[in-house]
Amino acid sequence: MKKSLILSATMLTLLLGGCTTNSSSNQKESSSSPKSSTRTVKTSYFQNLSNSAKRNVKFTFKLNQDDTEDNTADPVYVVSATIKNSTNKNIKFDQSKFICVLPSNKIISDKTGTLTIKAGETKSINQLFQKMPEQGTLGEGYIEYLNSDNKLAYTKFTHNIASSNNLTEQKLITQNKDTTANSTNDDTDSSESSSSVENSSSSESSSTQSTTSSTALTESQARQVLKNWADSDNVDSFGGYSLDELETIKGENGNWSFVNDDGLSWGVSSTGKIHAPGDPMQ
Repeated sequence: MKKSLILSATMLTLLLGGCTTNSSSNQKESSSSPKSSTRTVKTSYFQNLSNSAKRNVKFTFKLNQDDTEDNTADPVYVVSATIKNSTNKNIKFDQSKFICVLPSNKIISDKTGTLTIKAGETKSINQLFQKMPEQGTLGEGYIEYLNSDNKLAYTKFTHNIASSNNLTEQKLITQNKDTTANSTNDDTDSSESSSSVENSSSSESSSTQSTTSSTALTESQARQVLKNWADSDNVDSFGGYSLDELETIKGENGNWSFVNDDGLSWGVSSTGKIHAPGDPMQ
């Protein structure tokens, strides 16, 4: 009888000990499990991204012949786009700001509305451009967003595909120097024609703007000025971010702003002066 009682007590002790161990183990697992942290993903328009971020947005353009158009003399095409966002930001596009620049003319997207592509996401725009002539598919021309600072691809369609990878092809770069020059000349001619009917006051204003424009810094120059300033002042980071991670915003009168994800901004004036967060306004 005594042996039976001792055996029962021993088994009960082992059982309770096992439950305690499991409970302790579960508590450890619960306490050691990582806490999930959330960080707000910033949304930017494409033109405001840094150059390094823009390189992580890949564009592919596909050509399709459009038989609803008159193809008697030469084929007429539509161009659709696929955009892959490999950045850590959500990116916005105004769909009406896509432009196909050809030697003889420009084709403007007739799409409307804002397209948002989340970080890591891929989206397509069907028939972004219409009435693309066959001559415009051979490499003399390029597709841009908003302006020539945002070239997306040259219009060299190989097997009906042109992608942003062709922007580094030296042959296409050389081939399109005239296209870029012609576009600039068209703007200059238009400006000269307009100025011929302006009064002297407007001419002086135009001259002043031209002088300002010629002395303004480019984005890459402003970025280098900011880098040199950071190096000379032993600035390790920009509020915890690297220079390449900052969003670039072009301001008025040739000024540039470089903004981190927390909203802190470093300004570079057209004369190369730096305005850091906390500096007094002048």
